[in-house]
Order: sequence, then C-alpha cells, then structure tokens
Amino acid sequence: MKVRRWAAAGLGTAILAALACSSPTADVTATELRAVIEAEAIVFENPTVPGPVIGRLAENRVILLGETHHLREHWELVATLMSDLYNDGFRQLLIEAPHMAGWLLDAYVQGSQLVPDWTAPPFYEQRLSMVRDFNLTRAAGDPIHVHGIDANEDWYGGASDFHQLLGWFVETLPTHGPTDPLLDMAYGDAEPDQQRGAVEDLLESLRADQPGLVATWGADRYQQLVDLLTNELVSIDVRAARADDDDKGARMREDLIKSLADDRIAECECGTVINIGGHHAQKAHLMGTDQQWLGDYLTHSSDIAAGSIIVIGFSSAKTELEPGADGTAWDVLDSKSPDNELLRLMAETMPDRTAFLPLDDPIFAERTIAYNSEDVVYISPLKRQFDAIIQYGVAHRMPVN
Repeated sequence: MKVRRWAAAGLGTAILAALACSSPTADVTATELRAVIEAEAIVFENPTVPGPVIGRLAENRVILLGETHHLREHWELVATLMSDLYNDGFRQLLIEAPHMAGWLLDAYVQGSQLVPDWTAPPFYEQRLSMVRDFNLTRAAGDPIHVHGIDANEDWYGGASDFHQLLGWFVETLPTHGPTDPLLDMAYGDAEPDQQRGAVEDLLESLRADQPGLVATWGADRYQQLVDLLTNELVSIDVRAARADDDDKGARMREDLIKSLADDRIAECECGTVINIGGHHAQKAHLMGTDQQWLGDYLTHSSDIAAGSIIVIGFSSAKTELEPGADGTAWDVLDSKSPDNELLRLMAETMPDRTAFLPLDDPIFAERTIAYNSEDVVYISPLKRQFDAIIQYGVAHRMPVN
C-alpha cells in the first residue's frame, strides 16, 4: 500500500538560511520583548479560548491560522474556535486537504460516514471529529461546512485517489450520467495527457447535457461534479510540473489554493476560518520560497478578503510525539533560540501555558524580532508576516494515519 502523508509536502526548495544563533542580529532586546509579552499576552484557561481573543477574531471576515502540522491541541483549538465563533456568523472552515475530498469531508462533519475502504479516514476523523460533534448539536440546515482547498497532489493519492473519490461521488447521484467512460478507465495509471483528455471529454459531455443533468441531479450536485473535474485539470498540471520542476509545481499549487480560497470566501456570506501550514499563511516572504503565499494574497491582493482578515502564526514551546508519529520532540528552551527570541521568551514568561500575543506594539512593525521556527531562526519585523502569535505550552504530534 502506498504511504500517504495527507499533509503539506516539503518545501522543495532551500528555506532561508538561519542566522547564526551565537550572534543574533534582532534589534529588540530580551528586556523590551519580555515587557511587551507580560503586558499584552492573553493566557488560555484550557480548554476555553479567552473572550478577548474571540472578540478580536470575530471582527474579521477571514481568520487565517498558520499551523505546524499534526498537533492534537491545534485541531482541538480549531474546533473550539469554530464553535465559539458560531454565534458571530462563522460557518466555514477551509483546510489544507485535497479538493477531491472536500465533498466527502463536508458530508462527514454534517453526520455522514467517511468511506471505510479509503486510506485517509483516520487522519480526518482525528482532526475533524470535534467539528462534526458540534454540528450534530446544531439545528438542521445551519451547519459549519468544511472544504479542502489544496491540489490533488501525489502525497494525497493523486490520480488514483481522485478516480476512487469521483466514483464514490457519482454513486451518490441518481444516475451515472456520462461519467462511465472515465470511471471505467485505469485513470491512475494513465499518462497526464490521457487523464487530461478524459476529464475534458467528461466536462464537455456534462455541459452539452446541462439542462437534463441539472433536472436529474439538482443544480448543486451538478456544479459539485463540474468543480471536481475542473480542479482535477489544474491538479494534473501541478503533478506533471512537479516531475520536472518542483518549484514551478509548488507555485502552480499555491495559485490553485489562492483561487479556491477566494471562491469559497466569496460564495459564503459568512465568516471563514482557514487552517493551513504556517508557510502558506504568512503575509509576506519570510519562510520558504519567494512565491506569493496565500496569506500574502488574501491580505494584500484579494478583493474578497483584503481589509477584513487576521493572520495568526502558531508554534509550540514543547512538542511531544504520540506513538507512531513522525518527527522529533521539540523544546524551544533547549533549542538554538537566542536569548532575545520571541518564542523562547513567551515560553519562559508563561511556562507550559498556551497564550495569544497580538503583534500590535510598534516594535513588531518597526524593529526586527528573532523568531525560531524549530531551529531556523528568522530575523524580521514580524508584523509583516503575522498579526498575532499563538504558542501552545505543550503540544502532541499525532501519527499521520
């Protein structure tokens, strides 16, 4: 069986070089930074999110969360935020999951079951079960929706899983319509040009018989199928590009993520929470490649979200591994953080506590801060990247599946 990561791929390009920890150049001193932390940080009384934090978030149409992948406490917080923001009109959670699975994940959080012979359910059940539990307490017809906004990359199963998920989607329709030629082919083993041709042929057939199919399937289900196919076309190109030029493929992927996020925000007259990796969330270049990331786009370029978005970077002072989890244990106090590094100072000031730190003080915009992303120390006016930081006192990394 293929090993599936069901998470963001590696960066694929060299990240910015860490500044030597023996000679940090950030110009905000530990004394100055500690004073701001002590004055402005809001400590969580687990498992609740403090009212002032909810109030700050609810002022925005879009809340962008830049996570470190697979932390159990993070997904618990995401579910808590969705329930706490429900009365403020938040009804949509966009996650770094393949678009091809979005219809199934949305059905799951509304009470349906994930398909049992799919390889991914344990991953999503662990991360979305609390959103599902909350929805089951709500009145019918007004749930929180979940959508995947990523390409159908190979680490998600790529063409093979798209073909499988498409077949399951078609089985939910009253009829198969013109889908059988694509469903009957060995799509996962086909060359990109063959995949593209099959998807384009099906789209052409759907459009040719749109009135009849809409009458049979309903307009929403018809459009869902068109969207599945349209985004698979882009994903074919992303997968093919990665084989020859990983950076080009990464940029194409990010462009699709931006487009899907914009579309979902525009379609929903509601508040939206987006959960995605910390590199994607940044408002300007700091970590990873120099492409325009989702946070940069939504903050500065999107006509839909610009002006009503808050971007939060996440970290963990200490990360422990659950049985079967990948990676290494982490403790910022035992790391390469210099004495004036933000996350070290937060951990020292509020040991073993989760805290929200707004980056409102002028030092975050006007001066440089040291920020340790698991032993890569970045020096930057941090306000350019995030509007606030949440650091978990202790977090636990779950197995991928």
